[in-house]
Amino acid sequence: MSDESSTVLTIDRDRFHADFDTLASFGATAEGGVDRPAFSADHQAARRWFARRAEEAGLVVEVDGASNHSALLAVPGAEKTLVIGSHLDSVPTGGRFDGAFGVMAALEVLRRVKESGIQLSVNLMAIDFTDEESHYVEFLGSRAFTGKLPLAELQAPHAGRMSDAIAGLGLDLVAMANCGRDPQEYVGYLELHIEQGPRLINSATDIGIVESIIGIRFHRLVFTGQADHAGTTPMEIRRNAGLGAAAFTVALHELLETDFTDCVGNVGSMVLAPGVTNVVSKEAAVDFEFRFPDENRGDALEAQIKDRARSIAERFDLELEFTPMGRARSAQMDPALRRIVGEAARRLGLSAVSMHSGAAHDAQIMSAITPACVIFVPSVGGISHNPAEFSTREDCENGANVLLHTVLSGFGG
Repeated sequence: MSDESSTVLTIDRDRFHADFDTLASFGATAEGGVDRPAFSADHQAARRWFARRAEEAGLVVEVDGASNHSALLAVPGAEKTLVIGSHLDSVPTGGRFDGAFGVMAALEVLRRVKESGIQLSVNLMAIDFTDEESHYVEFLGSRAFTGKLPLAELQAPHAGRMSDAIAGLGLDLVAMANCGRDPQEYVGYLELHIEQGPRLINSATDIGIVESIIGIRFHRLVFTGQADHAGTTPMEIRRNAGLGAAAFTVALHELLETDFTDCVGNVGSMVLAPGVTNVVSKEAAVDFEFRFPDENRGDALEAQIKDRARSIAERFDLELEFTPMGRARSAQMDPALRRIVGEAARRLGLSAVSMHSGAAHDAQIMSAITPACVIFVPSVGGISHNPAEFSTREDCENGANVLLHTVLSGFGG
C-alpha cells in the first residue's frame, strides 16, 4: 500500500454522521444529551442496533460473557487482531459523544477497509466495552476482556444491584469473570475519544495524542455515631455521623488544593441514616474517587486521605470504616502507536499535540495486555458528562480519518 493510496482513502462522512445521529436517539434526553446507563433498555437497544449495522456490512458480530459487543473483519492468514473501539453506555444525563463517537468511528473504519479491498496484516475488531462508565462495576467490560475482573468483586455488595439489571439478558457472573482473552492474540488497541477538556479547543489543535492516562481509585467511607433526638441532645455531646461526612468532604478538597495540586478528587454520594431531620445521623456513607498521575502519587494521596478521615472520626467521636471499591491503574500509552498516530495526522494535514488524559479510558485497562493508545479530538468548551457536550462534525471526521490512517499505516499488508 502506498502513502498516496492511504492518503486518498477517507471515511464515508455521510454514513458516519447518519449513524452517529441515529445512535444518539437511543436514550435521547430533552436537553440534547443521552441517558444510557449500562444494561438499561436504551443501552441494550443501542447495542442491538450496532450489531445490525455491523452485520449489514458483512462483519462478524460477537458477544462475550461480559456482554462486550464486537464486530470482526477477519483477514485470511492473520494470526493477531488489532482492537479499536470504546463504549456505548453513558453516565446518567450525559452527552452524545463520550464513548459513542469512538465506537461509531471504529465501525466506520472496518467498513471502509473492507470496501476498499485493502488487505491488512491483522484482523480488525471494533468493540463496544460494557459499563465503561462504572455504573455497576469499574470498567467491567475491558477488565473482563483482559482477565482482570475477579468473581469476588462481581459478587460484592456494591455490585449486587447489577443482578437485577442483567436478569433475562442471559449473562452469568461466573462467565463474566472467566471471559479473559489470550494476550498473544492481540497486537494493539486504539481508542478514539473526545478530549472532555479544553486544551485542544483553546489551542486550536486538531488532534491530541495521549501519552499517559491518570490512575483512579474509588472508595467508600462510613462514619458511625449515635442516633439521638435532634431537639433535646446538646450539640457538644452529639456523635453526629453527618458532621463527620461533611468535614471529610471539606478536608478532601483542602488536601487537593494544597498538597496534591497534580491530583483531583470528588465526593459523589453522601447517604445519611436514618435520614430524617429530627434524628441526629447515626451513619453516613460517603462514596468518593480520586485521580492521580502515577501510582506513587496515588499511594501518597490515599495515605493522607486516610489520616484525615481518622482525625475527623476521632474529633467527632465516630467509628470509621474505609472500603476500597475499585481502581484503575495509571498507564503509559505505547510510544510506537503514538508515533504512528502522529504520522497519520501529519499526512492528513492536521495539527497534533502529545498530552496527558485526566479522564479514565478502557485503553488503560487494555494496556495491561497489549500496546494501547488514545486519540483525542477537541471538545467545544471542554464540556463533558453533560448534555451540552459537543464536538464539531469536522473534528469528528478528522479523528475518524486519523484512526483509519493509523490502522492503514501501522498494520497495512
